[in-house]
Amino acid sequence: MTKDEKRLLSSFFEILGNYRLDPIIGRALRFLFRNPYESITIVDKDGIVHFMDKSSEEFFGLKQGEAAGIHIANVEPNTNIPLTLSSGKPQIGKIWDVKGMRRIISVYPLKYDGELIGAVGKQIFHSLDAIDRINHQIQRLNKEINYLKQKEKDAQSSVYRFDTILGTSEAIRETVEIAKKIATLDTDVLIVGESGTGKELFAHSIHGFMNADKAFIKVNCSAIPFDLAESQFFGYEKGAFTGANQYGKPGTFEAAEGGTVFLDEISSLPLSIQAKLLRVLQEREVTRLGSTKIKKLKFRSIAATNIDLRTLVKEGKFRQDLYYRVAKAMVIIPPLRERREDIPVYLNYFLKKINQSFKTNIKGFSDKSLEALTEYDWPGNVRELINVLEQTAIKVFDKDRITVEKLPDEVRFFNRIGTPERIETPLAMNIEQRLTTAEKDMIVAALKKTGGNRLKAARLLEMPRSTLYKKLKDYNIS
Repeated sequence: MTKDEKRLLSSFFEILGNYRLDPIIGRALRFLFRNPYESITIVDKDGIVHFMDKSSEEFFGLKQGEAAGIHIANVEPNTNIPLTLSSGKPQIGKIWDVKGMRRIISVYPLKYDGELIGAVGKQIFHSLDAIDRINHQIQRLNKEINYLKQKEKDAQSSVYRFDTILGTSEAIRETVEIAKKIATLDTDVLIVGESGTGKELFAHSIHGFMNADKAFIKVNCSAIPFDLAESQFFGYEKGAFTGANQYGKPGTFEAAEGGTVFLDEISSLPLSIQAKLLRVLQEREVTRLGSTKIKKLKFRSIAATNIDLRTLVKEGKFRQDLYYRVAKAMVIIPPLRERREDIPVYLNYFLKKINQSFKTNIKGFSDKSLEALTEYDWPGNVRELINVLEQTAIKVFDKDRITVEKLPDEVRFFNRIGTPERIETPLAMNIEQRLTTAEKDMIVAALKKTGGNRLKAARLLEMPRSTLYKKLKDYNIS
């Protein structure tokens, strides 16, 4: 230990009096004087150095203990210590350039009985590389936070408009006009259509027609676990149940305040939730789990279903009063088989998209393939059409046209009556078997692509997670 360090320690002992110094405290004090990460300089009120650590003395070209008795300005040019001595105020986290190096310094005034008696200067980090690394990490984290915020914002806004709805048939144009009229009304809406007809597209468009700047909250009713449905819809207060967020959480309807709640596949909601949903839609008020406070809300409800809710009402699976509530205004989307003139429009549009995605340059369709595709009934509607095009594009060479031989069997051997043509081929199985086989292959391919992650596979297939689990069991896919 140097003479200066011994002198400082003796001063500590004098202040402590008869207190027996703990060996850990002694080691800690010694570390403070020899701290390899921070340097320390102590001066009196006149700026005369009383102590400077060994590394700082070496940095300024001084011998050990040589700094004592010298004015700080003669040792450390441009130091901020005199500023603290004159103002009596600390300086924390300042950047100081000395001998071509940047350092972070802090200067603290020393006072006794309210009188300034000196100052302590500390140089933190011998290099700013660590600070630069920290700043880089902070910038990266800020970018990630901004990205997640934007992603959340995008998830709560509508992205489609009526002018993005394809089709020139009278059926789809009439449906669009009806939806536009409903969009101007302050009423709840029920969208009915087969799977793949574009119910979500219409929901986005209805919301965006008048309230594009407001929240659009989508809820896939079939994907909500039963035991979490209530907290998802209505929110909860802190401590409402085990594992609850310590600050509580607003529910779907609170998040949609002033905007729209889109209840996709509403037919899958359990009866217990239907009763509570009915009250929210009737009264426009919610009560969070764990709370007795009623909160009034203003929002529009758009529900969608591919099942006739009236049939479910008769079967006792859907509340009649809820049906009348959600079906105040209805938009019924016609399937592709009822507007075959729109099929070529979809084929050409999505082929361009697939060319961009697959980096291909498929020129179009042969006359026979276009005829087969137009005559097919498309039980999966637009979603199936896209899937068929993707399957076919893989088989077609670049710059060629899609020929009928490249189409899936269920399309090639289908006629207007809706039955497979009778041909002598081992592939001539019935359509239901073909669709089942195709669906199973799609599920297996999705699982392979996602490394067996069923949640990601369900998203890739645009299929509710519960539906995927059921099909995995039905098809015995492990």
